[in-house]
Amino acid sequence: MTTFEQMKFGPLGEAIEAAMPTSEADPIGVWAASLSLYSAAISRRVRTEDRRPVVIWTVLAGRSAIGRKGYALGTATAILSRSIGGFIHTRKRSGVASGPSLVDMLSGLELDTMGAEGGIDGRCILLEEEWAAVLKTQKKCSKFSTLFRTAWDGKPISNRTKKDGLQSVAQPLLGFHAHITPGEWGKYVSSSEALGGSYNRLLPVLVERSKMLPYNNKWDLPDTSAIKEAYEWALEEDRVMRFSAEAGERFDEIRALVEDRMAELPELLASYMERSSEQVQRVAAVLSATEMTEEISRDAVEAAWNFVSFSMASVEKLVKDAASNNEGAKPMKTPEDLIRDVLKRYGGTAKSSDLLRPLWGKLNAAALKEAVEGMDDVETWTEKSAGRGAPSIMYRLIEDQGEEAKAKVIDIDALRGKTKPTQNPPVPTNIFEGLI
Repeated sequence: MTTFEQMKFGPLGEAIEAAMPTSEADPIGVWAASLSLYSAAISRRVRTEDRRPVVIWTVLAGRSAIGRKGYALGTATAILSRSIGGFIHTRKRSGVASGPSLVDMLSGLELDTMGAEGGIDGRCILLEEEWAAVLKTQKKCSKFSTLFRTAWDGKPISNRTKKDGLQSVAQPLLGFHAHITPGEWGKYVSSSEALGGSYNRLLPVLVERSKMLPYNNKWDLPDTSAIKEAYEWALEEDRVMRFSAEAGERFDEIRALVEDRMAELPELLASYMERSSEQVQRVAAVLSATEMTEEISRDAVEAAWNFVSFSMASVEKLVKDAASNNEGAKPMKTPEDLIRDVLKRYGGTAKSSDLLRPLWGKLNAAALKEAVEGMDDVETWTEKSAGRGAPSIMYRLIEDQGEEAKAKVIDIDALRGKTKPTQNPPVPTNIFEGLI
């Protein structure tokens, strides 16, 4: 499992590491909260190369009391109080549970700063320490999810009211950080919203208490002057964060890893990963900004990838636990189980095209071939079509026919004159095992 040591970076990482001996929080939880707070604070002037916002939205998922979610946010706030404390104090909001109220809040912040010396400032950080309660209300508003997603994208959002007419925010600057228990996640984070893209803008992380300290313990806060200096640098002028050549190459490798992994996962789990690449870019941009440079280094990309991959591993556990714990819910099926189910539907034998049709959104042709290569109970061969079309790839389920029948698996690559092992190594339980 990825550790905090692998994802910490720059003066922010050093400050959190120095503060941890006197905090009971999970260091990765403190890291997540700090990234949300700091990214929202610098979002007014800092952008990625493609002009996207750098806001990082995080969720701490941990059991009540022993998860120490509040400790994590408290530690992060204490560390950042000397550098961005004014932003947190004046721009912190909570309880926003409808689309119109979200637009009204952000629009109001812009109106309040019209004519100010520094110009319009619509920055905001939503801190939902009882996120489950807010989620219940949000479900009643059909507009919230769409506007929420659009705000993360940094695109214009608007709402029309009878009293005020059209309210609009041309460039939302919305930060977000929330707390939830794993049980509440399963109850209120719906599959339909996840498939619609509402939750792939978030980086959830599982947290737990790091240690037990005496009741009279007091935080020993480190020197954070480097963070303050970096914050002032970020707000001096517009900053465009660009990859170095080496960082760009590593980023492309990560994009390919993410997309390959998505092709292998059930659709619901894959839906949480759809923006993992951009999440890496945003985190790396924020980390580089803490070092007062507009060039994103390979080390920053690596640290960002370690954090994002930890989040995706957390999502995997949250989703699978929710599926197994919900009353009447069926456990998520593996690609191999899905293939067996469809073959049974076709009487045990099916063409590749027929097999892929009901698996659309879960497996593509490459993922199907890879899964079948590791299945002892499915044989495959090519069969010439009656017309002039290309040969069909056929699949047959071998059931209860003994080891001799199962051994007669036809390897497609062998038919093409290639030599290749007939079985793949075991698929790792953790979806990110081996990627880092």
